[in-house]
Amino acid sequence: MSQRPYRYDIVGSFLRPAYLKEARAQFANGEISKDELTAVEDKVIKELVEKEKAVGLKAVTDGEFRRRMWHLDFLEELDGVQHVDQTNWSVEFKGDKPKGATLTFTDKVDFPADHPFLSHFAYLKSIAGDVDLKQTIPSPSMLHLIACVRSSDTYQPIARYKDNEDLLLDDIAKAYIKAVHAFYDLGCRYLQLDDTSWGEFVMHPSVKIMPKKESMWMK
Repeated sequence: MSQRPYRYDIVGSFLRPAYLKEARAQFANGEISKDELTAVEDKVIKELVEKEKAVGLKAVTDGEFRRRMWHLDFLEELDGVQHVDQTNWSVEFKGDKPKGATLTFTDKVDFPADHPFLSHFAYLKSIAGDVDLKQTIPSPSMLHLIACVRSSDTYQPIARYKDNEDLLLDDIAKAYIKAVHAFYDLGCRYLQLDDTSWGEFVMHPSVKIMPKKESMWMK
């Protein structure tokens, strides 16, 4: 294993190859099965890992190739969290726009033992060989931002969190503690928490346009 910390690193996400995008479209249209899509994902991730190692990266990732979005896929698989389709995205982007979506709470927030990202990491570990593995997940603040702050006009807390937001924050924190331990138990020693919420603290309310970030938002 490489000595940490590294003097250089990568974000962790990569643009999808054309044949992966085609497979995802076929799956969405019911033309291929979930197992067939997974086989394509396995192949493209293996190819990426080989490229990452060939150029000398100290830690490799799976490119986030199994995800639709860099953050929602992880968050909506938490217990008590549900994906909700929307007409528009919660923030306005310049240029290409992602499909609208948000998150809502349906029960106590928790990290399930069968969260799919655990099996994703296990596959990466099985093919990476003697090299560090980097797992990326959205930060806990992203869940609160999307479900509560960006949806403040329509947010209705469930009974558990009504008049007690501290309990919501406590449940989110405990869920992430479980997640950290679960990845650690699988051998993960490099867990990156991705966060784009901090920029919203310094944005004036009149600002409607956010920079386009292809590799993070549009995969």
